[in-house]
Amino acid sequence: MLERFKHRKVLITGAGSGLGKALAESFAKLGWSVWIADINKDAASSVAELIKPNANDVASSHCDITSPEHFEHLASEIKDKWGQLDIIINNAGVASSGFLQETPPDVWKRTMTPNLDGVYHGCYFLEPLLPIDGPAHIINVASFAGIASAPGMLAYNVSKASVIALSESLRIEMADRNIGVSVACPAFFQTNLVDSMKEANDKVKATVNKWMAASKIDANDVATDIIKGIEQNKFYIISHDYARKIYWFKRFFHGRFLNKMISNARKLKSKLQTH
Repeated sequence: MLERFKHRKVLITGAGSGLGKALAESFAKLGWSVWIADINKDAASSVAELIKPNANDVASSHCDITSPEHFEHLASEIKDKWGQLDIIINNAGVASSGFLQETPPDVWKRTMTPNLDGVYHGCYFLEPLLPIDGPAHIINVASFAGIASAPGMLAYNVSKASVIALSESLRIEMADRNIGVSVACPAFFQTNLVDSMKEANDKVKATVNKWMAASKIDANDVATDIIKGIEQNKFYIISHDYARKIYWFKRFFHGRFLNKMISNARKLKSKLQTH
């Protein structure tokens, strides 16, 4: 698995919990060197200790993905210790909910800055650490919300759709350098997503928790799909079967897709008003 990568070194943001942690564990089991970056320094250190027995090498750093200065420092640390990377995984981000008038400028900024700027920072500051002519890979973790435009998640949808556009642009740009770029678009799965939904009311949080609890896959499954996606150099990595069906439905029957989402939005508004 992933034999084409010469140095077997990966950097993962948001690796202190959830999907990032699952990815760190998966790469460690493959014998890779894993650099864990997270805004929670203690969580990053804890995951580093957890995976150390399996990994070739492990390092961890405190990193606020909204800060260019943090990424400059992180890039310098990696260059000094490892020299370069083979894979960059921009996983860290936050969740948010709300229709337009429930998304004031502060909520918009709180969502867009980590979810879009944070991914851009990871690409901009860490890409120089990839081999100039590859092989290398960049994974940006978006969400199926960026494809499906789920009602009541305005800022989150836009932030994740922007990550998809960024990733597509980079895939085109990097192709001649033998650097693959993929975007992971998981739908709801069992993780601590709700913890970052600071502005959501209890009804919304309960609904999201219900969706996640109903998921048949967890963070480890998504991590496995991402590694397979890197191996196959896929652009879209969509873990859920139903999400893949919706992707194709939207692509070929866009008008019908929009009508379905309008219906879903009406149902959600009614539910939030009556409960």
